Amino acid sequence: RRLPKIPQQTKQTRKEQPIHANTPEPQKVVCTRLEEVMAAHKILAACTPEYTVIGKTKQRISFNVHLQAPEVEDDEAKRATVALSAVIDTSGSMEGGKLKLVKDSCNFILNQMSSRDKIGVVEYNTVCKELFPLSRTSEGFKSEASRMVNKMQAESRTNLSGGLFLGFEQQSKNTFVDWEPETEAEAEEDQTEPDPEPAIAASETSSFVDVSMKDDDSFSEASLVDVEPTQDPGHAAAASAPSPEGALCFGSQPPPSPQTCAGKKRARAPLDAQLRQGRFAPTPPAGLSSGLFGGREAPPPTALEEDAVRSIFLFTDGLANEGLTKTDKLIGVLSKLLEQAKPAVRVCTFGVGEDHSPELLGELARAGNGTYYYVEKEEGIATAFADALGGLLSVAAQNVVLEFVPAPGVTTCAVHSSFSTSTTPEGAAAVSVGDLYAEEGKDLVFEVEVEASAADGEECEDCELGAVRLRYLDVVGATLGSEELKCVVRRVKDVPKGQAPDAAVAVQRARVETARAMQAAESAAKGGDRASAAVRLQGAMAALSLLEQRQGLPQRDAQLISQLHFDCAEAVENVATAEAYSTRGNKLLWAKMRAHEQQRTCAREEEDEAGSTNAALLRGPRTMPAYMHTYATPKQMSMRGVVKKSVTR
Repeated sequence: RRLPKIPQQTKQTRKEQPIHANTPEPQKVVCTRLEEVMAAHKILAACTPEYTVIGKTKQRISFNVHLQAPEVEDDEAKRATVALSAVIDTSGSMEGGKLKLVKDSCNFILNQMSSRDKIGVVEYNTVCKELFPLSRTSEGFKSEASRMVNKMQAESRTNLSGGLFLGFEQQSKNTFVDWEPETEAEAEEDQTEPDPEPAIAASETSSFVDVSMKDDDSFSEASLVDVEPTQDPGHAAAASAPSPEGALCFGSQPPPSPQTCAGKKRARAPLDAQLRQGRFAPTPPAGLSSGLFGGREAPPPTALEEDAVRSIFLFTDGLANEGLTKTDKLIGVLSKLLEQAKPAVRVCTFGVGEDHSPELLGELARAGNGTYYYVEKEEGIATAFADALGGLLSVAAQNVVLEFVPAPGVTTCAVHSSFSTSTTPEGAAAVSVGDLYAEEGKDLVFEVEVEASAADGEECEDCELGAVRLRYLDVVGATLGSEELKCVVRRVKDVPKGQAPDAAVAVQRARVETARAMQAAESAAKGGDRASAAVRLQGAMAALSLLEQRQGLPQRDAQLISQLHFDCAEAVENVATAEAYSTRGNKLLWAKMRAHEQQRTCAREEEDEAGSTNAALLRGPRTMPAYMHTYATPKQMSMRGVVKKSVTR
């Protein structure tokens, strides 16, 4: 019922070695022996029911499914290739220390990538420019790319939507540019054969929103799909012209005239065609110079590896004030693009300081199944980038899908998870977990209803709640992995008195409910009802306090409960006034809520530790947990240490 303990280094101090949140307590393996699982790079899976014994009457019970990703050797040749598009805000507010730290962080990322990885960079202010396309990070390319990054300058306004869509266009082409032929050593390092053709041919790749688009009354979701296509040669010419710097520029073209968008409604076309209609700009011609290597023409594109980890890093320090600026419209367009993206593209967002919109960045990260990083101080920029990069460089499993098939007489009532959930034709609840980093853990709480037992008498009987099926792509073995296990309880006529719910299930339910309380509090505070926000958070804290009093709670579970309590107390303090909420509270709530929903770090441990939180206001003498709880994996912690030595202000 429980998983064996994975050996970890002994922690001496909080700063040196935070407790690893994803390592389970010693547990009984229900699917495979630990040594066999780790040797085969399989995901460990275990099912823990809330109660091991239930009555024979109609019952409602929860159970927790824990997933534990295997360790991955720190071998660049064995991990998945990374394809990253960095989308950088270079508006006027970025001038000075912030932009310098972003440049340093981009250079750090370049240096950490192997010759098998790919990176492209987009900068956006009023105009959106592709500094260079998705390219293989050979040694010669790294030098040229660093030179281009260091030339970025802060100016004008913030066209966030244009930058984001241009970054997505890089990913959707499923191709990269190899500016230098591979050396013999590099060829030996990369043993994988790329696909002969891109997953989406360049000619079929949709172009994206005209980044000069405004949030006006003429725009609606229907206008994206129902207007007649435009044929504006002047518009196309402006879109394809290179900027003076040699970078691809998409922000200077005018929006289409009202006459070109006033056609009659027509049947919905495929999304690729829809996105080319009305306000969308055409793709630039292949081979256009990016300013690299003296401005020479780019070589023909090469197909990106099918199993590459595709991701967009979107960075900003302010509010979107050009292009699409309304959250619901921007999320709607991005969601449609991501739904069509094959393979999947993840979106991580980074918001610096007190002027950005956590709702926009949080929702973008949620739509892109990524992480929202709230960087309170400039000094945290490099750490946030390193944390996100550490995850990408240590993906152990991709496209993880978990299904629960209920047994006869059992009904699935709820799946307590922030991951996308659907119902299969056979009635199973399917949860799309996405990618798992090496040694990362995930927990999903299912709630089911069990019909009354037809068997009479005092004897016990086994009751199968259902089967848990797991399928995924094993990155190291380059094979499809799968696991299946049964969730079983015992049924008796008279349930033993005083039976306590399993600690693992209780703690995970508390995590889910605390994240929901944070979301409700943020919504209330946003509407001006900060008193209700505080009440919701205090209610969550009261429930956590009761759970903390439970005897024999495993150390890591106690650690998590203590951290949840601290996060709620900090949030209460930061919704006390309108100023506190607008400058810090809303961002803190979004970051912590997403972290606990996903069980993935938002890299705030050090900022929390350095900050002052008057938790004694609600809970007596308490400032910080004895140890900082973290969802960070060993690779992410290691990458944070490396960046501290590499990036200086």
